[in-house]
Amino acid sequence: MSQVVGISQKIKRAWLDVVLDRLAKTTDAAELRVFLDQHLKDELPGPESRAKNSGIILRIWSGIPANRIALRNRAVALLPRISGQERIWLHWGMTALAYPFFRDTAEVVGRLLALQDDFTTAQVQGRMLTTWGDRATSKEAAQKLITTLVDWEVLRSTKTKGHFLLARKMTASIPDLQLWLLEALLGASAADEIEAQQLLRLPELFPFGLSVGVADLRGHKSFTIHRQGLDMDMVALQPVKLEPTPKPTPTAKKIQVVKTHSPSLFDQEISDDIGSNNERSEAHPEIPATAQATDDRQGGVDEPPPLEESINRKVLKTRPESQECFCSEQGAVLAPDNPFEAPSAECTKQFQAGHYFGCIALTQALIEAEIRHIGQIKLKKKPNQKESFEKDLDALHKKNLISDGCKTMLDTMWAERHSFHYLRPLAEYDQRKLEETAKNTLKLLNELEHEFFGFSV
Repeated sequence: MSQVVGISQKIKRAWLDVVLDRLAKTTDAAELRVFLDQHLKDELPGPESRAKNSGIILRIWSGIPANRIALRNRAVALLPRISGQERIWLHWGMTALAYPFFRDTAEVVGRLLALQDDFTTAQVQGRMLTTWGDRATSKEAAQKLITTLVDWEVLRSTKTKGHFLLARKMTASIPDLQLWLLEALLGASAADEIEAQQLLRLPELFPFGLSVGVADLRGHKSFTIHRQGLDMDMVALQPVKLEPTPKPTPTAKKIQVVKTHSPSLFDQEISDDIGSNNERSEAHPEIPATAQATDDRQGGVDEPPPLEESINRKVLKTRPESQECFCSEQGAVLAPDNPFEAPSAECTKQFQAGHYFGCIALTQALIEAEIRHIGQIKLKKKPNQKESFEKDLDALHKKNLISDGCKTMLDTMWAERHSFHYLRPLAEYDQRKLEETAKNTLKLLNELEHEFFGFSV
């Protein structure tokens, strides 16, 4: 499988600073995405362009593998100790970890500047061909990445178009910042270990002036150093100990639902209704539906209105068991008048079975179909009058039929609808990313159906 460039847009440093400030307050991915989308609206009015840039930024600081969360958290902890200008050290390290294309481009630029005072875009593009191939995407991404580094004040352009110089060497006020960046770049490299002096002279470190030495590397708790040969110190990263959070299985969820359900008068009514279809369980005795019985058994606690409860019973009979389990866990919705109920239940089955590719693809297609259906009805369009998904969504939003938050999530889903195809199920991080994407897409479907077809339970 060919490598994915990923970072294909110009990313302003101010945007990264805003996310870093927000990250100090919350690490919730959904909150960060909504916040960033609102922040970028003025500069990037187009929803697709905004979603692409948001995705790149969030992958740098939010959507990271579990073994790098501690490194990210230490970067955030450094904020009170460094100046605003020194944040570039943090952005550099996290971007190199998130995007190998960024690290490789920085290495090429560093090698060119070690040989000459300036370089050209064509020189960088030519050298990137050896590792990334002769692709239009990599050429364009290299050009945008150079303009990104100009915005970061790492490079500056000359009077000759396409020629660039190093802006200045950046210094750090504390050694911890330098050691953090060295740790990040070692993690971003393809090597498991590297010679100490070579680590201190990495080409991708070209914008930064280091004052730390091998003795500082030895004292850094995230490094392990051993002697190889007579006088060669090899540096490697200390293994990160992860504590995996156990995830309940679908079976465990069902047991949990049964245990937490408290028998009530309405349970007996459900059993009676089921009895009319010859499916009654003999485990529950018949109890007359009187106000006195309710008071004796429930201790005077108010019950839901009979009308809503009767609708709940009818819906519970028609929902598949896996969908009922998922809804009870997620606080999702039951949609008594949902014309898309059957395919919606199938989406949940795909998720419960661990078929995340199928769940994402089917759920995205269903969301698109529901938006078109809602637009056809709410906007009173003619049967042969069809618009694009984006136009239907914009029209529904303008009429206040879809909330701002829901529209933001739908715009993001639509802009990133093809991104999951590049994930590899056999890779642990990609598998978790697939599961998270499937879960969020399914949650979005439930919220959409709740808004137009159903009610909360």
